[in-house]
Amino acid sequence: MAWIFALNAECGERETHARDLARHFDGRPARVFSDGAGWWCGVAPEDPSGKGIESAEDATAMTAAARQLYWLLRTAPPVYRYALAGVETDGFRTYAELMAEDDLTIFPGLVVSEDIWTATGQRAEFSSFAPGYRWLPYRGERFESAR
Repeated sequence: MAWIFALNAECGERETHARDLARHFDGRPARVFSDGAGWWCGVAPEDPSGKGIESAEDATAMTAAARQLYWLLRTAPPVYRYALAGVETDGFRTYAELMAEDDLTIFPGLVVSEDIWTATGQRAEFSSFAPGYRWLPYRGERFESAR
């Protein structure tokens, strides 16, 4: 079974917003898709992994890739509502599910619009990310042995 590592951003009800965001990541594998509730832009690292994190080396490589994707997201057009990098993050929560979540701090690396941050209680754990956005700083990927 393939595990996809990517940065996925929810762009609301407008497909054009997801396409605008995909263009911002020009040259990287990106896909635009709908989960039925909103449009998403998913961006894979330059050297995408289809195996997930199977070793400490994989975790290090994926952490570096995620940091690069977050760096690029900082300068993206403000057309997304929230974003998260990791394994299988495509459609990890619909907008309604995200807004109903009791504790958004369980998603390290989560980037949210200022509107979402305000509506969910302005948690102090979120820091400035880019104009109009806050985030829970990304801590990196970890390999956990199945011993």
